[in-house]
Amino acid sequence: MTNRLPIPDPPYTGGCLCGSVRYRLNARPLTMTACHCDACKKMSGGTNLLVITVPRESFQHLEGDVQRYRRTADSGRQSDVVRCATCGTRLWHEPQAVPVMTVAAGTLDDPSWVVPAIHIWIERASPAALMQDDAVKFTGQPAGEAQIEAVKSLYGDVP
Repeated sequence: MTNRLPIPDPPYTGGCLCGSVRYRLNARPLTMTACHCDACKKMSGGTNLLVITVPRESFQHLEGDVQRYRRTADSGRQSDVVRCATCGTRLWHEPQAVPVMTVAAGTLDDPSWVVPAIHIWIERASPAALMQDDAVKFTGQPAGEAQIEAVKSLYGDVP
C-alpha cells in the first residue's frame, strides 16, 4: 500500500522557478493525477506530469506575467498552457470546456503531500514511470467524474 499523507487544508500557494509568478488555491484538490500522455511528457521533460485539479473559482493568479499557449488535445478539447513569461516554468492549464484549473504539483510551495491517486494515458507511459500500487489507472483520458470518484476511493469525501 502506498504511504499517503492526508491532504492538508487550503489555501495552497505556489509559483515559478524565478519567483515572478505567484498563485493561491483556496480549495482542496478534486484530483491528483499523473498524466502520461505524449504532450505532458514533452512539455514537462519527464516521464509524466503530476497535476492537481481545483475548481476554477478557487484559483487566484496573484502576480507575475505569464504566457499562454492554446493546445488542442487528441480529443479535440482545448486548454491554455500557462507559463512564467520570465523563466518559462509550466505552471497551470486552463481547460476551455470545464470550469477547473490543472496546476503542476511541482510548482506548489509544499508539494510533499501530493501523491498521484490517478494515472491517465497509461498505455503511453514510459518504462521508467513509477505507479503507486493503490492508484487508479486509466487508459486514455477518463471523464472528470471518474477521476473525482477515484480520488474519493482513496481519500474519502474531502470537504
